[in-house]
Amino acid sequence: MPAGDKDKGTARYGRQRGLGRLRRANLKEGARSGGWERLPEDAEAFERLGDRERRTHAGERLLARFNRLVALGQFAEREGEAAEVCEVRPGRVVVRFADGREEPAAIRRALEKRISGVRNTLAVGDRVRVVREAQDLAIVGIEPRRNQLARSDAHNRALEHVLAANVDRLVVCAAVREPEFKPGFVDRALLMAAAHDVPALLVVTKRDLGDAAPWVELYRGLGYPCLAVDARCAEDPGVRALAALLAGAACVFAGQSGVGKSSLVNACFPGANARIGAVAEEGFGRHTTTAARSYVLPGGGRLIDTPGIRECVIRGLLPLDVALLFPDLARWQPLCRYRDCTHRQEPGCAVQAALARGEIAPTRYASYRSIIDEDLAEHAS
Repeated sequence: MPAGDKDKGTARYGRQRGLGRLRRANLKEGARSGGWERLPEDAEAFERLGDRERRTHAGERLLARFNRLVALGQFAEREGEAAEVCEVRPGRVVVRFADGREEPAAIRRALEKRISGVRNTLAVGDRVRVVREAQDLAIVGIEPRRNQLARSDAHNRALEHVLAANVDRLVVCAAVREPEFKPGFVDRALLMAAAHDVPALLVVTKRDLGDAAPWVELYRGLGYPCLAVDARCAEDPGVRALAALLAGAACVFAGQSGVGKSSLVNACFPGANARIGAVAEEGFGRHTTTAARSYVLPGGGRLIDTPGIRECVIRGLLPLDVALLFPDLARWQPLCRYRDCTHRQEPGCAVQAALARGEIAPTRYASYRSIIDEDLAEHAS
């Protein structure tokens, strides 16, 4: 092994980066801030270790492998016409062209064989190139993904289910009341976004039914953009601010049933629900949706509707990974007696001490414990 390579790490899919390196950095005093860039996809794994700010990407092993195949030229053909995947369902992929046309397309077998370990070879948001073969379209080239949202497949935990690719925003929606605000869901959704390098923001809906200020203050204090809205009114300041943030963006809305996602989308983008309903009779946001689908929004953005995002069950992480992706817990992690502290019953736990002093919100700590005691424990069993 060449000198200086001891920190790279290897695994089933070859050299990797991300959480493995983050854990090792956390276990070392004065971890070095340079020398991590060994492969092109390593460039931004750790940007500012010196000031203890950590950045990580839990899904990057799969993402890096996907992008490496593209970079090798295996599928980076330039023939054909550029398009974007706008629908993925079992046995079917639909692509959208720049002029708005949508047509089903087949994935070449060579691509499916090379990209293993995933439930779906391509995801909504993938940028591809297609050619017409006889009467059918064939996908002959793909572009590297900027990011992706993924989780373990519900039916086969050995597979990753890529929910969407090249996402600009994950919009996490939760109501003040009817239904009650659910911090457990919100914290899981924000964790999923952080783990996959997807910018996220929180929208607290139905502010007319209660006081949204405590939740807005809590999550803004953690560094998340947060808005309180009344989606019944298109002129609501929060709605207008959200529409400005999402203009021209590819966005995924995550929220449990009844929080008002459809009303919010229609308030931000008048006529959007009508357009969506014309394509899919079940309409945006209903649990009967079985396919991932993107819809063009007024102003050129895209709304990606994927049923898998509603579950937000966390898989594939360690307790330390979760703690490092919770900014309020990560702040105290270096002060724990044990650097691999899980913040449950270990002596000298700085997180437990901060919780007792009121410097960590009880709801946030409850979410953390629920994730490691339920989601991750179930995954390990």
